This record gives sequence, structure tokens and C-alpha cells, in this order.
Amino acid sequence: MTDSCRRPTAISRRRFVQGAVCAAAGTPLTGLSSVFALAHSALGNEVMREFPYGAVRLTGGPLMRHFDRIHAHYLALDNDRLLKVFRQTAGLPAPGLDMGGWYDADGFVPGLTLGQYISGLARLGAATNDRAAHEKVARLVSGFGEFIRRADSPYAGPNARAQWAAYVMDKYVVGLIDAFRLSGVEEAKRLLPITIDKCLPHISPVSRDRIGKTNPPYDETYVMSENLFHVAEITGDDKYRKLAVHYLLDKEWFDPLAGGIDVLPEKHAYSHVIALSSGGQAYLNLGNPKYLNALTNAWRFLEPQRFASGGWAPEEQFVHLGQGKLAESLKSSKAHFETPCGSYADMKLARYLIRLTGQPEYGDGLERTLYNTMLATRLPNSDGDYPYYSDYGAGAEKRYYHRKWPCCSGTLVQGVADYVLNVYFHDDEALLVNLFVASEVVWKRADGAVTIVQDTGYPAADDVRLTVRDPGNGGFAIKLRIPAWAKGATLRVNGKSVNAAPGELATVRSRWKAGDTIDLVVPQSLRTLSIDSENPNLAALMRGAVMYVGLNPWDGIGHQAIDLPGSLSPISGSSQAYRTTIAGRDLVFVPYFTVDTERYNTYFRMAEARNPGFTPRS
Repeated sequence: MTDSCRRPTAISRRRFVQGAVCAAAGTPLTGLSSVFALAHSALGNEVMREFPYGAVRLTGGPLMRHFDRIHAHYLALDNDRLLKVFRQTAGLPAPGLDMGGWYDADGFVPGLTLGQYISGLARLGAATNDRAAHEKVARLVSGFGEFIRRADSPYAGPNARAQWAAYVMDKYVVGLIDAFRLSGVEEAKRLLPITIDKCLPHISPVSRDRIGKTNPPYDETYVMSENLFHVAEITGDDKYRKLAVHYLLDKEWFDPLAGGIDVLPEKHAYSHVIALSSGGQAYLNLGNPKYLNALTNAWRFLEPQRFASGGWAPEEQFVHLGQGKLAESLKSSKAHFETPCGSYADMKLARYLIRLTGQPEYGDGLERTLYNTMLATRLPNSDGDYPYYSDYGAGAEKRYYHRKWPCCSGTLVQGVADYVLNVYFHDDEALLVNLFVASEVVWKRADGAVTIVQDTGYPAADDVRLTVRDPGNGGFAIKLRIPAWAKGATLRVNGKSVNAAPGELATVRSRWKAGDTIDLVVPQSLRTLSIDSENPNLAALMRGAVMYVGLNPWDGIGHQAIDLPGSLSPISGSSQAYRTTIAGRDLVFVPYFTVDTERYNTYFRMAEARNPGFTPRS
């Protein structure tokens, strides 16, 4: 049988969890995923819950390959280099090479990303049970602790204090939170109040909005609340919960959003979307429905701002729509999405909305953003060059940011480490399969552990098989997200057909036994997606959730009408490449996430009369 997960009609006020994670005292250095899960299982306002790091293992496909590659890259970063600017500031011996770029004492934001590297490594360690990652986290926390206890200023250079005092503190804090919760580093818990106390005198005493990209006030106090709620849980000290509430950007952001007012235009895109995660924690901790309303309305307002990739807004600032601004950005070379920062914020928002509503549309959005932004980033090199923007203009290339060690180097490792959080969710009675990824999940239930194995070649292939390896007591449901674009999806349970409606959760209830199977086919038909409502015939090619781009475009291709997807034919021997001929020239389309250093074109002019797959933007 199928049904749709419904939004709860009553809001229960969450009890503040005091000391739940403090029980971890004395835990050996093997990761604290179970304690993390215990703290979050008490959040009574959730419809679905995330699985803890370590419960989900990726077993194949492009997400696993990217996950493993990023794991290796960040594990190989030199500890002395990462700590050098902090040791120099504290007057300690500082061996190792300079980092350069944003990171050094005279850089744009010195030491900005250390906390994010610690956070990402802790998540990777917990996800894979990698002791080397946990040990690296412990050494980096120890080095940071030497600095923060000794230095007069908690910042590694004057620009960090002057420009982004709140933002940098937030990155310190998330690193210490994850080091304690996920890597079992007790010192990280002790450093949290020291770090916050030293940073607060440099931070605005009131929450204030950021105006544009560079105009003062530039700092982003409103990004801090999510992690301050977590600090309150870890320490049991209610002053941090009060501080979290204090810095919520209610007047300028949450209040109008909750009232259905679109206040996105001219807001700094990344910082305001990541601040929505603070709204998610505010709802979980305070029970005030305005924060949930703000998140759902923000998602709705974000939809028209999105490129086909799922990334939003040209440059870094939301625009006033209704004037074809997304299409206009293609002409001005500002068709950018700030990634990995933007995709990290967007996927976190999607996960909060899945947890708080259970609605499948947020899984659809998460999937599109994941495959076309975070997975599609260029791999970093060995000397601080990292991706920053995804470009969608004519003849674009995947380039490194012009300064080394930018902010996106921090969100890259956090976002990739979180791949394991995106695949499955659960409530007390049901497992939700949110993504189609070769993987295994272990669901620890009171009636016995359940293990489900997912085998698939998705997104190259359309078929997915779930096998029950360990059923526990067998008494649970399995919900599968059927994407809204998956027309003609089919679902079979032990060979028997079950209804699977696009845009809904297909729910299967059974008394499960070891070896039971669920077979899902999600047809990934080629279609086009227009850039905005003002330019319905300027569109990108999509296959399922994946955005395709034309390789090696020639000058003037943007002015030629192309019959997409009607003129495309598969390239022999390839499951993910298509070809068309335009005036005797070959144009090949491939998934954006497979592009490395080739030039590409994202948006094309449609030949209206022969475009059966055309999907205008709603």
C-alpha cells in the first residue's frame, strides 16, 4: 500500500536535553555516534530522524568514490601547516610550511577553516570507524587548545577578528562539538566555554543582518545559533541556549518568512540559507511553529531562484525576480552558485525539512543539489586550491578560486562527510529510503537490529533493489521516495506489484523476513528545465535529478535553436552520454558531475515545435 507522510497537526514543546551527551565522559577514542543519536532521539518535534554517523555505509557508485577521495585528501593535510598560524599568534614554536591564501596571519580570514576541517574529519571518522581520522582530530584539537588558552586574542590574525568574528567563532565551535561528540575528544568539551568566552567580546552584542556582499555590517552573527543550541546540550548550561535564542535573526529573517513575506532579495545568499539551520534547531528546542513556517516558506521562495543544478541565485546575492534575472546573469558572466558552501547550506535545510515534515519534495530537492553541486565540484589540489563557484554561463570551466584555502574548503569536507546522512531516515515504525545509492543501513531498534542492503547503479541505471539482510522482529514499514519526475515508476515487493506514485512516499508494510526484496524502477526520462519564467525557451537538459551539459561548445551555440531532448541519441556503449548534430557539428551531453577540465555549456535555446520533453519552470 502507499500513503503520503502527513505534517503533524499538533506541536509538542521539546524538553531541553541536559547532560545527554555529558554521559560520554571517559568514552574511549572510538567515536560517539551512539551518544549523538541518543541526544537527538529526544527531540520530540521530529517526524523523521537522521541516522547517526556509522549506521550507513556507502558501498558503490559516484557518491562513494567522491566520499573516499575527499576522506583521503583531508586526512593527508599536514597538521603543522594547519596549526602554524595559531602557534605563531600564541608565540609557540611553529614548524611547517605557510598555508598561504586566506589562511595565514595576513590573509583575508586567518585560520577560518580549521574548525571545519576538524568537524569534517570527525564526521568521516565516525562514518567509517577510521581511527586515524579520530586521532588526527585529537591532535588538531590539542594544538588549537594550546593556542586558545595562551593567546590574548582568540583569532589567528586581525582580519578574522575585524571581518568575521562571529563566523569564525561558529567554525571553531562546530569543530569542537564534532570532536567531542563523534571522536570522543574530552578536551574539546572543555575548550568550548573557553573559546566562546574569549570570542564574545569581539562580537556584536546584538544580532544584526549582513547588508549585501561587502557593505558594513559584514559579520554574520545570525549563523551562530544552531551550534550554540548544541553547546547547551553538551555542557548542560542553559546560558548557551539563551545565547542561541538571543542571536536568532527574528526581525529581519524568521518573522517575515514565517508570515509568508519573501525577504530573500538582496540578502547574502549563503549566510542566510545556513542561518535557516538555526531556525531548525530553534523549532526543535523551543517548539515555536514560526520557525518551521519560516523554513517551509523559505524553501518555497528559493525555488524560483534555482538554476537547473539546484543551486540558487547569480553571484552570492538573492535577486528580485520577475525580470528574467537568472537568464540575464548568463550574459553578464555572473551565472554562479557559491559551492560547496551553498550546497552544504541547501542540503542541511532539506534534511531539517525532511526531519520536521517528512514530505518527499525536500528529498527531491536534496538529491538534485547533491548530484549537481557538491558531487560536481572539482577535486582540490595539494596546495590549497579549491572550487568555489559552479559556473553556468556559456563556455564555462570548473576553476579553482583565485585565493587558496577559501571558506568552501571547509564546507566541502563537511558536506561530503554528510553524504551518509542523506540516504535514509527513520521514525519509530518506518525506514525512509530517501536516496538511491548503493549502501547498507543498520537500524538499531528495541525489537532487534535491522539491516537493509541497497544495490543499484543509479543514476546511470534506473533500477534499485533493497534486500532485508537482518529483519529484527520484522515489524516495520519501508517508505520509498518516488521522485516527482519519475513518471511510470514501478515497485515490486517479493515480485508482487505495489503502487508507486510520483511525488509521494510509497509505503510498504509487511512482516519482513531475511531475504525479502523490494525492486524499484525510476525511469529517468530526458527532459528540459527552463531557466526562469521570463525565458521559457532557454533551458538546461535533465535526466532524472541529474543536470547534463554540452561539452566543448563553440562560439555562437547560444544563438542556435536545438531540439532537446528530441534530437538526442545515446552514444554507443555509454549509459550516461548523448549526442546530437547541429549544422554538421557534434554536440555531446554528459552529467555535469562527470565533467573535469573540459569547457561546457549549460543552457540552450529550445526549438519549441519539436520539444516533447520540455518542462517549464513552475
